Amino acid sequence: MQCFGLYFVLCLSACAVTRQARGDQISLFDGDTLAGWRLVGAAEWRVINGAIEAAGDKDGYLVTEKTFADYRLTLEFWIEATTNSGVFIGCPTQVLFSPEVCYEINIWDEHPRPSARTGSIVLEVMPPLAYVETVGKWNTYEITSMGSTLVVELNGIVTAELDNTRAEAGYIALQHAGTGRIRFRNLRLSH
Repeated sequence: MQCFGLYFVLCLSACAVTRQARGDQISLFDGDTLAGWRLVGAAEWRVINGAIEAAGDKDGYLVTEKTFADYRLTLEFWIEATTNSGVFIGCPTQVLFSPEVCYEINIWDEHPRPSARTGSIVLEVMPPLAYVETVGKWNTYEITSMGSTLVVELNGIVTAELDNTRAEAGYIALQHAGTGRIRFRNLRLSH
């Protein structure tokens, strides 16, 4: 009986650890609605087949309603060749987005300045540490902003590393600019 009791306690401990680890992950997109996000600008964001999409020639952002700090952001994106997009993190407001006030992790393979292409942190890490083609397929960004470290991985390849001098909590924004289609899905934060 003592052996069973010890086994039961160990199982409960393992279940509690699993539950706690799962509790540390936050889904930023429910797959059906734009709940938890705010639209800024003229871009038309909508949910199609479980993905957030913006297309056309209007510029704008989709911004989280809450601020976040010390996290790993994982998301998938799909772009066309003409797409200019990006993921802005550490933004101090819900209305001002630029590489001067936020970190812009770029999504734009055909950028006129190749040093600012997909995988770079605009104005900070240009060119990216690795050249990764992303057009016309689903890709995964893993963006880790923990304390004084900022690391960007694209499809499992580190493309940027930076001392995070803006480590305060901030908003996260998804961008659509110019022409082309961008899709995002599976947006998750873990602490």
